Amino acid sequence: RNLIVVLFSVIMLVSCERQSPTWKQMDMAESLMNTKPDSALAILEGIPAFNVKGKETSARYALLKSMALDKNCIDTTTFDVLQPAIDYYIKHGSPDEQLRTYYYQGRIYQNQGDDDSAMLSFMNACDLKQAVTDSLLLAHTFVAQGTLYLKQYKTKEFIQNNMAAAKLYGTLGRDLLEIKSYTNAIDGYVMLNNKTAADSLISICVPLVQKNQDGEAYLFPSLLSYTVEFCTPADIKSFLDQNQDLDLTKDDKMNFAQGYSKIGDYGKAMKLLSEILQIVSHWILSNTLL
Repeated sequence: RNLIVVLFSVIMLVSCERQSPTWKQMDMAESLMNTKPDSALAILEGIPAFNVKGKETSARYALLKSMALDKNCIDTTTFDVLQPAIDYYIKHGSPDEQLRTYYYQGRIYQNQGDDDSAMLSFMNACDLKQAVTDSLLLAHTFVAQGTLYLKQYKTKEFIQNNMAAAKLYGTLGRDLLEIKSYTNAIDGYVMLNNKTAADSLISICVPLVQKNQDGEAYLFPSLLSYTVEFCTPADIKSFLDQNQDLDLTKDDKMNFAQGYSKIGDYGKAMKLLSEILQIVSHWILSNTLL
C-alpha cells in the first residue's frame, strides 16, 4: 500500500511539472529550435530561474538552453548550463534525451579542446543509434565524431561516419547536409588514393548538386582535390584554368598551387602561395593586435 502511495505521488508530481507554465514555455522554445533558434534562446532566457523547479524540469531547461546556445553559434566551454541534464538524463532519460545530452556534452568537450572526452561522449551517443528517433541529431553526431577521427588520421572511420550521416540526411530531405557529408567522404577517399570509391560518390553528388545548386560550394573543393590527385596534366590544367577566376578559399588556393606545381607551372603556383602567405600574415597580425 505504501509503495502504491509513493508511485502515485511521483506520477502526480511529474504530471504537475509537465503542466506548468514553465514547461509550456519550454515546449514553445523546442518547437522553434531548428527554425528560429534565436527566438528559442530568447524564450528560455526569459524564464525566471526560480520557476525552474524539479529535477526533470531543470534537466529539460538545461538541455534546451544548451541546444539553443549551440544553434546560435555561442560556444561554451563549461558545463554550468548542461550539468542538470547530465545528472538526470544519463540515468533517467529516454534514448533521445540521452543522445542529445551526450552530443552537447561532446560539443562542450570539443570547445575545451578535450578531444578524448568528446570522442567518448560521441561514442556513447552513437551506441544509442538503434533506439533513437532523432535521426537528424544522430547524423550530426556521426559528423562530429568523424571530425575527431580525421584529427586522429583514422581516415576510414572518417569516411564511414560521413557515409552514415549522408544516408540519414538524405532520408530526412536535408540535401545540403547530405552533399556536404558525401563530399567529406570523397575527400577521405582522395586521401586514401581510392579513385574508384571517389568516382562512385561523385556520381551520387553531381545529380544532387544539379537539384540544389547551393551544394556546389561543397562539391567544388572535392572535385578540385580529386582532379589534382587523379587526373592527367592536361585535365588538371583545363580544370584550373577554367576556375582560376573564382573567389577561392585559402584551402582552394593551396590545392590550386599544388595542381599548378604538378603540371610544371611554377610561376602560378608561387603566385598563389604568396597570396596565401599574405592572408596568413594578416591574420597573425590582426590576432596579435587583439
